[in-house]
Amino acid sequence: MPFRAWRYSSQAGALTRLVAPPYDVIGPDQQSRLYALDQHNIVRVDLGLTTPSDSDCDNQYTRAAAQLAKWKHAGILVRDSEPSVTFVEENFTGPDGRDLVRHGFLAAIRLFEFDEGVVFPHEQTLSGPKEDRYRLMTATGMNLSPIFLLYDLPSDTITAAWQASLRTSEPQAIVTGDDGTTTKLWPTSQPGLPEVVRHNLADSRFLIADGHHRYETALRYRREHRNPASEYAIGYFSNMSDPGLAIYGTHRLVAGLDAGRVADLPRSLASAFAVEKLTVDTKPQGGAAPGGSRDAGAAAQHAIAEYLAAHPRRAFGLWGPAFDTPYGFSLLDPAAAHAAAPGHSAAYQELDVTILQTLVLEKGLGISPADMAAERYLTFFKDSNEAFSRLEAGEFQAGFFMNPTGLDQVREVAFGGERMPQKATFFYPKLPTGLVFLDLNGRL
Repeated sequence: MPFRAWRYSSQAGALTRLVAPPYDVIGPDQQSRLYALDQHNIVRVDLGLTTPSDSDCDNQYTRAAAQLAKWKHAGILVRDSEPSVTFVEENFTGPDGRDLVRHGFLAAIRLFEFDEGVVFPHEQTLSGPKEDRYRLMTATGMNLSPIFLLYDLPSDTITAAWQASLRTSEPQAIVTGDDGTTTKLWPTSQPGLPEVVRHNLADSRFLIADGHHRYETALRYRREHRNPASEYAIGYFSNMSDPGLAIYGTHRLVAGLDAGRVADLPRSLASAFAVEKLTVDTKPQGGAAPGGSRDAGAAAQHAIAEYLAAHPRRAFGLWGPAFDTPYGFSLLDPAAAHAAAPGHSAAYQELDVTILQTLVLEKGLGISPADMAAERYLTFFKDSNEAFSRLEAGEFQAGFFMNPTGLDQVREVAFGGERMPQKATFFYPKLPTGLVFLDLNGRL
């Protein structure tokens, strides 16, 4: 529903300098760069620096609250005079090189416990991030970052309505990210568009694409701070039918394992998988010296990409310093996956990430679920180029390369009441933090 959003004012400067990626993808170097970029960048609130002298009375959370209060008083942040919905258009290039446009809108969502059957998670959460977000939310009394939610509306009436009404007008703000993603914003208090949203989504189910920790934190805050606004959180809503909605694969690289066990994988996994030695193209590339050849990592990457395109489900690619050639693995019999993950649905058991986790990482390499949760022996990479480069540099023993999880699989598992294994989905791009804020005190 519409809400009276807090936003950066024109006095604050260009919005591109003020927003930041979601807190959970910001590393120390980027945090420092964002601090230096602008004195009003939202990172100073959403992911404040810590100091050795921090105490219960002076820490990143108390400083965040003081920063917000200062910005409000100075007019850096201003509040909408009327409840609004903000429509969003994102132009981006995906990790696969495709140019896409995704549509959505920012509005308040009433919070529901998961057992109420309205909002469905698809990933497990960790206690540490939820405690961090709760302390920040409690100190500031603000919801700072949206939860990415998917709804199912094949006719896409909502997007059609806002495009007919607002798309021809200039956006109120445009944000350009470091990755080239352009995010355009059209806030509106016109009663007609919010009514279209209400009418079409009144009986909808919502799937959390990203922001599980933030949603569960909002539920906790509501239980402990009852007031009209705390019944809600900011949602970024996108249609499952939107052509720009895309999921990408997350790859797994391993290190610190027994070298013999890693090198033996093509043999040890042959009872459960069809194992294929992949043909590597070593022809010279454009600009290469006569007689030169393609770098080993680039050649392996190309071969595995072709294999995965030809094997869209229940398959993965393998390459690393332990192997003289890249390999493709395709599950021979789904029954092996069913046996390896008892107590789950067939949809869960046959996920690529489930198959890799149970039959390969656990059974083949001895990496326990606790090891995976702690990212011990295992590092996740969303960028396949970086993953192959790190393998070629000898920093890891082997890499497992994955197809994206299908949206149909996410729907079936989540709406069936299950949560997927760690890093099963990679929805891209993530909406920046700093576009709108929800005051959790008083009314919407």
